[in-house]
Amino acid sequence: MKSIREIYRIGKGPSSSHTMGPHQASKVYLAHHSDAHRFHVKLYGSLAATGKGHLTDVAINDVLSSVGPVEIEWLPKVFLPAHPNAMSIAIVEDDGTCRDEWTFYSIGGGAIRCEQLPSVETPDIYPLNTMTELLEWCNRNGKAYWEYVEEIEDSDINNYLADVWESMQASIERGLDREGVLPGPLHLRRKAASYFIRAEGYKDVLRTRGLIFAYALAV
Repeated sequence: MKSIREIYRIGKGPSSSHTMGPHQASKVYLAHHSDAHRFHVKLYGSLAATGKGHLTDVAINDVLSSVGPVEIEWLPKVFLPAHPNAMSIAIVEDDGTCRDEWTFYSIGGGAIRCEQLPSVETPDIYPLNTMTELLEWCNRNGKAYWEYVEEIEDSDINNYLADVWESMQASIERGLDREGVLPGPLHLRRKAASYFIRAEGYKDVLRTRGLIFAYALAV
């Protein structure tokens, strides 16, 4: 298993695969192409089909437009064989030709793969692969789950998880506090606040379920 940092990510929403992934891909590309001053981006398959609603273009422009103009080509009917969430970034020269095209795949949870940079994918750090193995380790060593995590992760993991928890709470609070229409071209109405108010009127299990649903909509 990879680091918990790879499971709980703090990043640009609303979608881990359609927003965080392309945002990270743009940062990686820019870090390796400091001479770039204009970009051509292709969004394929699922990224192109629902990218407008997930603000994929906003996430990309948030990184690349700080350097120069960005042209985004939407190709919802073109699927690359490796993954449905694919995109490519290339430098546009002064004569209009493109060079150094890199292909990225947003594989979920904000993680990415890159054909031209295999090292961008983080390695597994946990030696145990199943819950059975983990339970056996805990029983054999007389330790709890969190102690296993502390043995594998770096010393700052607890501070990182505290930051994650604060970010989650802040995101929920923002979502519950806002009404109106969500960003993006779909003009969907925000529903978290109304579901939260409704859930507060329930009792016991119904209230708990209603609050969980409202919190999910809030983020």
